[in-house]
Amino acid sequence: MRVAVEVRLFFALIVFTGLWMALQLYFTHGQDSTMERISRLLKQKSAKNTQHQGKQLVFYNRLPKCGSTSMKLLIRRLAEMNYFTFHEDPVFVVETFEDNELQIYTELTNRLCTPSIYEKQIFYVDFRRFGYQQPLYINLVRDPLERRVSWYYYIRFGRVRHRPIPRNFSHQETAQTFDECVLNNMWECSTDGQDSFLMTTFFCGHDPICREPSQMAVEVAKENIRRHYAVVGVLEEFSSFLKVLQIVVPQFFHGAHTTWQQLSQEKTLMEEQRTNNRTPPSPRARSIMRKRLELDYQLYHFIKKRFHMQKTQLGIKD
Repeated sequence: MRVAVEVRLFFALIVFTGLWMALQLYFTHGQDSTMERISRLLKQKSAKNTQHQGKQLVFYNRLPKCGSTSMKLLIRRLAEMNYFTFHEDPVFVVETFEDNELQIYTELTNRLCTPSIYEKQIFYVDFRRFGYQQPLYINLVRDPLERRVSWYYYIRFGRVRHRPIPRNFSHQETAQTFDECVLNNMWECSTDGQDSFLMTTFFCGHDPICREPSQMAVEVAKENIRRHYAVVGVLEEFSSFLKVLQIVVPQFFHGAHTTWQQLSQEKTLMEEQRTNNRTPPSPRARSIMRKRLELDYQLYHFIKKRFHMQKTQLGIKD
C-alpha cells in the first residue's frame, strides 16, 4: 500500500514538473532564455564590482601640485549634488608616520562618517595592517618635471590671491630661478633626498624601503597601484580622468565632467589656481632634471599606460 502511494506521488510530481515547464515556455516566449538572463545578471554583477559600489570611503591621498586644488573645488560641488561628505584635511604639508602613529591615524580615519571622500597629503597607508577595511584609493599625477617646476615657484610665490606657505628662504634663494637651482645642483634640485622621488614615495607608503630612492620602491609603488587604486589619472588628461571616475565610482562622481565644464567657465576661479612668477625651464635644465627624476618617470609612465588601458576598456576615446 505504501509503495503504491509513493509511486502515485512520483508520477504526480513528474506531471506537475512538466506542466510548470510548459507554462514557463509559454509565458517567456519571445523573451531572453534562462541562460541569457543569467549571463546578463552576471555581467551586471561584474559591472558593479568594477564600479566599487561597496566602498563607502574614498581616500584621495593627493600628491602636491597635481591638480588637487581643482579636484577639491569639484568634489565640494559634487558632495552637494551626490549627497556625500567631503572631509578636507586641515594640514597642508605632507605627513609621514611611524607604526604607532599609523595605528592611531587609521583608527581615527575609520571613524569618519560615510559615504564620504577624504583628502590628505599623505603616503599610501595599508589599513589592513591595523585591522581596518581598506578604503577605495584614487589619485591624480602629473609629469614629474612639470610638477617639480610648479612646486618650486609655488613655495616661493604662492598662487594668485594666495600667499605662499612660509619657508625659511633667504632673499637670494627666493630670487633663484629653477634653471639656476638645477644647473648649480642646489639641494632642492639634486638627486638626493625624498623630493627626487616624491611621486614614488606617495604610492610606496611608509615602510623603510620607501624612504630611500631605489628600484624596489618603484616596484612596491606599482604593486600598490595595481591592488588598491581604483583610478590614478594624469593631469594632462583631466577631462578623461573625470569620465573614468564617473563610470568607476558613480556614487561619488556622477556628473563630474559636466560639473567641471561649468566650473571652468568661472574665469576668476580658474585664474586663482595659477602659480605666480613661474618661469619655464630651459631645454638644458629640463634634460638634466628628467635624469634626476628617473624613478618618478618610471612610475609616471606605468600610471599613464594603466590609465590608457582603463580608458580603452571603458570606451573613453578623448
